[in-house]
Amino acid sequence: MYLAVTDDHAGLKKAIAEVLPAANAATCTSYATHWTTCHARPQSHRAQELRWLYDRHDVNEARHDLTKWLERWSGQHRKLCDWVEANIEETFTFYRLPRTYKHLKSTNLLERLNQS
Repeated sequence: MYLAVTDDHAGLKKAIAEVLPAANAATCTSYATHWTTCHARPQSHRAQELRWLYDRHDVNEARHDLTKWLERWSGQHRKLCDWVEANIEETFTFYRLPRTYKHLKSTNLLERLNQS
């Protein structure tokens, strides 16, 4: 299994698809979290709750909690929730990996070192 973790750059994703067609594409969880905090103050509960999705035991648990998160915030923060609905699934790609490789969910070296 190949995994290509990017910051959601369209050109890079296209190049990876051409060079490594068998690779699973994943958007970096740090990138997604950063994008989220641009639309929800970093100290807000919305952003923190979304970050916690990446600490779930499996993708089903993360999706379940995502549904609850969307129900909670979609009325007040439609733009944020629309982006999350359209993009979050690609950040869940790391859940397909064995747990020993969970640190690959991010391209952010500092985050990866803190998970060791």
